[in-house]
Amino acid sequence: MSSEQEDGDLMLAYAKGDAAAFDHLYANHGASLYRFVKSSCASEALAHELYQDIWLRVIHSRKTYSPEAPFRAWLFRIARNRLTDHYRQQSRIDAHETAEDPEAPASPLSPLTSTPLSPEVIASLAQESDRLAGALQQLPVVQREAVLLRHMVGMSVKEIAEVMDQGAETVKSRLRYGTARLRLILQESS
Repeated sequence: MSSEQEDGDLMLAYAKGDAAAFDHLYANHGASLYRFVKSSCASEALAHELYQDIWLRVIHSRKTYSPEAPFRAWLFRIARNRLTDHYRQQSRIDAHETAEDPEAPASPLSPLTSTPLSPEVIASLAQESDRLAGALQQLPVVQREAVLLRHMVGMSVKEIAEVMDQGAETVKSRLRYGTARLRLILQESS
């Protein structure tokens, strides 16, 4: 059984009242969902709030889930819609302010290592992570979402197309332009 089919079966089981099925879905997708949300908004407090709200929406929508679309695409579509709703609300509240906290450290990458790092290496990694987060924030939203879903979440072009409700060619174009623009921004900032 594929993981997509397994996730779909878990969601259907959860809709029928199997709480353990939800625990498995949360364990399977929680980390990648949080990375996507955190990288999309750059404020730790806001990321936590939106992340919890997305899971609440999954809980409230469990009875309407249909396995026609893969669970992961359905989950990330909920996340994308929630992020869009949040920023629309923010722009109505004050068109001149953003929902991001400029004081918050923006760190979409976490180094994965088992050996202790020196303070210099930690500072260098934090600086590179901040550069990447800043560069990502300069991309148009649709390009940033495509790049994050592809490179941070690991989705295929087909999955991203389902999440973004776009054709595969549109997603490929957004990835191509977003990646090229990201490289340019990073080159200019070094």
